[in-house]
Amino acid sequence: MFRFDRFKVFLYYEDLEAAKRFYRDILGLSEYKESDYVWQYWVSSNTAIGLVKDGHGYLPASDDKPVMPCIHLAPDQNMDSFYLYLKENGVKMLSEIKTSEVFGQVFLVEDPGGYIVEFVKRNHE
Repeated sequence: MFRFDRFKVFLYYEDLEAAKRFYRDILGLSEYKESDYVWQYWVSSNTAIGLVKDGHGYLPASDDKPVMPCIHLAPDQNMDSFYLYLKENGVKMLSEIKTSEVFGQVFLVEDPGGYIVEFVKRNHE
């Protein structure tokens, strides 16, 4: 069986600078410049979101956003505080925090490119 050691998802943006500010400045993710048109933001040591400037890479930016990044908060983080932090920083909030037995706490936001980003804090792993 094959094993994998990293996972990246690439999202395409017309306004790369606005997307970079969201993932770098608001979410505080570690940034890595791959090229002038591809930037990677590390969610964990082996998981990244790659931002690609429209007109480069394999796909174009589009109005359709058929992918939804899902980012899990670390167990020691407070979901209510994180939610308020994003809201106070002008992030477009798409839902309130919802709690379920199966998924834990969950809410949705919209990033500057129109992608829906799900934030989750599990009750258990």
